[in-house]
Amino acid sequence: AIRFDSGSVFNILTDFLQSLNAAAPARAAVATPVAAAPAAGGKTSDEDELEFQPGQRVLVLGPPAMAGKQGNVIGPALGDVFAVKFDSGSVFNFPAENLQDAASPAPPAPSPVAAPMAAAATSRQTSDGDELEFQEGQNVTIVAPPAMAGKRGVIMGPALGDAFAVRFESGSVFNIATGNIRA
Repeated sequence: AIRFDSGSVFNILTDFLQSLNAAAPARAAVATPVAAAPAAGGKTSDEDELEFQPGQRVLVLGPPAMAGKQGNVIGPALGDVFAVKFDSGSVFNFPAENLQDAASPAPPAPSPVAAPMAAAATSRQTSDGDELEFQEGQNVTIVAPPAMAGKRGVIMGPALGDAFAVRFESGSVFNIATGNIRA
């Protein structure tokens, strides 16, 4: 397991690890973007395809648990998806429709699907009128799954199903089943 400066822990195959003291492999030079001369139309083919450029500051519009956060585009992922690195060091992939240039004036109004979800997240009661088991801002401890047992976080709001969005000290947000959370 590898623990990054951000606090995130990942299991990475040793084939993909390299000592900081070792020389970088030759293929690393291929991975770095190189500015190409514009084509006859004035844009390169990469510019035609990419809605967001590496290094560009963006505002996340969705999903609701991430809406409003800003980060920098690392580059494209599969399909119309972009990898975004947050100031905390966490990297997430977002569809292009969930991103907006941070320099743009204001995000568009929430879509009809996002509006009920946002309203549900701010509500203190379930649709049945029952009080929620946990409230937004409440400090909690995770009891399961084993890899997360003992971690402390803050309730961000209810998630889909019988779960709550929990933000950890690292800044990561996970949807955790209600039975795996203790006040």
